[in-house]
Amino acid sequence: RAALPLLEQAADHAGLARVWEALGAVANLQGRFEEWAQAAEQSLRHFRLAGQTPFGLAGLHGALVSGPRPADEALRGLDSVLPPNPEPFVLLGRARLLAMLTRFGEAWEIALPAAERIREVSGDGLGEPALGEIAVLAGDHATAADHLRIACDMLERREVPATLSTYAPALGRSLCVLGRYDEAEPLAQLGRDLGYEEDSSTQMLWRQVQALVHAHRKQPTDAERLAREAVEIAERTDGLNSQGDALCDLAEVLITAGRSGEGAAALEQALERYERKKNLAMLAQVRPKLEGPALF
Repeated sequence: RAALPLLEQAADHAGLARVWEALGAVANLQGRFEEWAQAAEQSLRHFRLAGQTPFGLAGLHGALVSGPRPADEALRGLDSVLPPNPEPFVLLGRARLLAMLTRFGEAWEIALPAAERIREVSGDGLGEPALGEIAVLAGDHATAADHLRIACDMLERREVPATLSTYAPALGRSLCVLGRYDEAEPLAQLGRDLGYEEDSSTQMLWRQVQALVHAHRKQPTDAERLAREAVEIAERTDGLNSQGDALCDLAEVLITAGRSGEGAAALEQALERYERKKNLAMLAQVRPKLEGPALF
């Protein structure tokens, strides 16, 4: 931030673009996604003024997916800055927004070729996490687990612990939905052991997965403690989807412990977060749990 006025005085747009991009990266790690989006928008403006083309829209697609802007608004914002031939990572961000809006056909039509393009260029499955996220939004956790397993194997092979620390428990969360708790627990622990303390996504996810494992094993005290810690971390961010997911997992922990009323209250809070994000896909998955004759 100290560099910004110096670069502005020098009209160094290339330098300003890089500094704003770096500020966005810091905001991303700390779960300040709207701040990330605004930094990315500033970065893009300066890249244009410098006559340069940034890689991956300076991260704007990721900020719009993860942040608090409603999915339809975020999609319009992303489309307004798309170049004629968008990079595949940007297209994967667009596909995730489409999936939130339950436009799954369009989402897969964009996402699968984009992931294949990434594989052709990189030789690896760098696009698999986005495919896993789309499958989760579609309620297909078996497919999500397949994609996330490929991603985790690739990250382990490439020795990228910071990213593996996030996607390992993400895989574990889908395995919990599939009832494969014994497979999920080591992935939660991997996230705990590899994750940076400042990485809000990792710190939420490993706690959520371990909480679900404890709940399955009839260890309600440990389960609730971790689930509430995950919600607390989520609430320090502005990631509405992450908040909703953490609240859903807390609800499952409480309901498994026989506390249906408290679990229903947590689900109501989750719905409020998904509604604000306009995540229609998750609303469609969560509402029936409250409207049906029995929870879970």
